[in-house]
Amino acid sequence: MQVVRALWDAWERRDMPAMFELYDTGLVWDMTRSQVPDMGTYHGHTGVRQFMREFLVPFDEYYAHAEGYIDAGDHVVVEVRQGGRGKESGVEVEMPVYWQSYFVRAGKVVRVEIHRDRDEALTQRS
Repeated sequence: MQVVRALWDAWERRDMPAMFELYDTGLVWDMTRSQVPDMGTYHGHTGVRQFMREFLVPFDEYYAHAEGYIDAGDHVVVEVRQGGRGKESGVEVEMPVYWQSYFVRAGKVVRVEIHRDRDEALTQRS
């Protein structure tokens, strides 16, 4: 759980180098069960950067905050609240809560899975 908390602390500081130090170079970022249409699976640091660029395009401002952490045995589940302001519309939005499952090996995050459903995130096994 310590690695996942450190990752979120780095995110809140907008310290991308510190975040990527905690991601394994072979990281898999799986968006296939998320609420975001047409997102797939991203691989490695390059893939995660690509995902972030694609996802953030419509936002002028964006936030995501960890609301809670759950030790689920072989992974850590994080409840995430997110929102922002649209680039074109200027409208403030808060999106539905979602859950991220983090799988950590040897002190690095090797897999992140995005879920719409808390129970699915808790029972998911990479």
